Amino acid sequence: MFGGTGKGRIEYQKSVTWCLVSRDNRREWSYGAAMVTLPAAPTEPLASAALSFALAGVFRGRFCEILLRDRVPASFEEDAVVYDLGDTQRALWFVRGGVVKIGTIIADGREIIYDVRKEGDVFGELCAFEPVRRDRAVVVERADLVSVPFHDAMAALAHHPAALQDLVEVLGGALAEAYDQLNSLANDDLMGRVVKTLRSLASKLGEPHGELVEIATYLTQDEVAQMVMARRERVSTALNILRQRGVVQYSPRGRMRVDMRALTK
Repeated sequence: MFGGTGKGRIEYQKSVTWCLVSRDNRREWSYGAAMVTLPAAPTEPLASAALSFALAGVFRGRFCEILLRDRVPASFEEDAVVYDLGDTQRALWFVRGGVVKIGTIIADGREIIYDVRKEGDVFGELCAFEPVRRDRAVVVERADLVSVPFHDAMAALAHHPAALQDLVEVLGGALAEAYDQLNSLANDDLMGRVVKTLRSLASKLGEPHGELVEIATYLTQDEVAQMVMARRERVSTALNILRQRGVVQYSPRGRMRVDMRALTK
C-alpha cells in the first residue's frame, strides 16, 4: 500500500519512461532519466480506498485482456481470504466471477471495507506501493480469480504508453479525491454516509427489481457498518429508519432493495 514514511513514490517521464521505486528503494523498474516525482501517498484508510478504486480502472478493458491471455482462473469459496495484511506476494487479481471485498483492520481491531469488486473488476493494485500488504481481500460470494504477478503487469505497461499515461493521470486525481473523502467522513452525519454507501452498492451490484434496485449480493449489517466506518448498532438504527420510510426493503433471501430516487434526493 502507501509508503508510511512518504519514501515510496511513483515517477514518470513522458518519453516512454517508467520508474517504480518501493518504499525501501530496493525494487526498481526504470527506462530513461529526468523523472518528475508525484505527491507522496497519504496513509489514511479512506485515502487508500480512493487510490485503490482509481488504480483499479487502469487495469480494465483492452489492457486487462492482454494481461489475462492464456491465464486460467482459480476458484475461491465464500469467506476465503485471498490475501491478508502482511502478505508479501505482489500480484494483481482479476475477478472473472463472484464478489470480493477489499479492506483492512485498523488499530482498535475493527475491520473496515474500502470497496467490493465484482466480475470484470481487479483488486490487489495497492501492491504497487509497498512489497508488504496493508490491505486484505476476502470472498463474499464464490469467486473465480486470476492472479497476475505485479512485475508482469509493469512489463506490459512499459509496452503500452497510453495505459501508462492513464495510470499517472489517475494517481494525481485519486490523491485529491482521497482528501475529499476524508473531509466527507469528518463532516457528513451517519445517515448521510449510510445513504452514500447504499447508492454506491446499488450502482456497482444493483439489478432492477420493479421500481427498486436490488443489491445482488447478500451483505450483513456488520459489512455495511464496515463500509460506513461506524458501529453496527448505529448503522442498524439508520437502516431501520430508511426501512420505515420505504427507502430500503429486504428480499426473501435477505438482500437489500433500495429506492434510488429517494436516495438521491
